[in-house]
Amino acid sequence: MRILQNILASLIYGLLRLSGHLPLKVLYFKTGAFRYLAEKVFHYRYGVIIQNLTRAFPEKNYAEIRILAHQFYRHFFGVFAEVIKSQAMQPEEARQRFKIENPDLINDLHNRGINIIALGGHWGNWEWLIMTPLFFDFSIYTLYKPLSGIVSEMLMGKLRKRFGLKLLPMQQAGRFILSRKDYPALYFFIGDQSPSHKDPDYCFNFLNQPSLFFTGGAKLAKATKSAVIYQSISKINPGYYSVSYQLISEPGDDQNEQDILRKFTQLLEADIRSKPAFWLWSHKRWKHKAVDK
Repeated sequence: MRILQNILASLIYGLLRLSGHLPLKVLYFKTGAFRYLAEKVFHYRYGVIIQNLTRAFPEKNYAEIRILAHQFYRHFFGVFAEVIKSQAMQPEEARQRFKIENPDLINDLHNRGINIIALGGHWGNWEWLIMTPLFFDFSIYTLYKPLSGIVSEMLMGKLRKRFGLKLLPMQQAGRFILSRKDYPALYFFIGDQSPSHKDPDYCFNFLNQPSLFFTGGAKLAKATKSAVIYQSISKINPGYYSVSYQLISEPGDDQNEQDILRKFTQLLEADIRSKPAFWLWSHKRWKHKAVDK
């Protein structure tokens, strides 16, 4: 059974990579058809999207909220096209479409022997983080939650390892980083989804709502004396993104975990407010509430 599932994952990946040779405009057109069905016919998570946008932007009227929702659908399905396209890209094209504005910050920390934890959100095209290893000559990991389906897990692995990104399951991350087996390195934490904990110490005002955040990145940074940076992936034009980094914390400073996460939430919110349609509004972000101790 395992062999058959592996073959199926390889076949699906092969079809996706073959499709990646199509012009990006053609892929946008094809995924646009799915976008139309999701938005207009099946109303994919429409209620969640409208509710999230309304709570985040109470100053906007319903017509403005609907426009933002439509723009979100267009961007979201465009990301699918870009993921497919990335599987057939050569490194030269990837470097043109995914540019890092200030790599010197990362290189300086690495050259000083400092481990780096990058906090980011589902804004812009987070899937194109797979291109980051093209710009640096040391190990880069992304933390992820393993999928339950074997085929989908194998397929996701193939998609994300395209340019040398290393995958690290979330439940193994703490032990791996603390062991210093690959040190110093760069670790991506996408930390804007809804965590399962309800600790009020990690609840911040975010998009006009009390919001809980994952604590792992900040806790590991303090435990391993790692620097923390914020990564911003801004969409410049369809199929083109600009990445910039901002230092949040360095080893030895007097910031605690709450300070680090508060700065992260402020930076992420500023990005989202600048271009709201590019965040993942279809996620049930506020399904958990903090519980007083």
